[in-house]
Amino acid sequence: MNTITKTLRAAILAGLATILIAASCVSVRAQLAHAVIVLKGTVRSEDNAKPTSVRVSVRVVGDTAREITSSTSNKETGKYLVILKPGKSYWVHLEGDSILTKDVLVTTPMADRTQQIEQDFTVVMREVTIDPTTRKDLQVN
Repeated sequence: MNTITKTLRAAILAGLATILIAASCVSVRAQLAHAVIVLKGTVRSEDNAKPTSVRVSVRVVGDTAREITSSTSNKETGKYLVILKPGKSYWVHLEGDSILTKDVLVTTPMADRTQQIEQDFTVVMREVTIDPTTRKDLQVN
């Protein structure tokens, strides 16, 4: 291959790479073209304020049979994050083996761009009495 052919080939490949990068950027922007609400926060025990791991399930008000998204809070930090649509009301359902189930109504603001909202939750820890001979739960409070 002569020098002119090599230079032309390199220029074509560089141009093609630029086109591919630009196309992928457009695709990413298109996916994020709609505003979303990033709902995040920490789940803590009401008793001692320690972070706790729970399942965070989200359902639209009026259609509680259909879960639209869910997350599990981190057991070390209690942090959770879910993505929601703006201008809607949701039931946030907190559940887990170690807590009493809790439902909280959350309404997201109208938005024309992505926004973050902080919403911390406190939960009541369940007390479990275990039969030492069978190692089974006797009573759950």
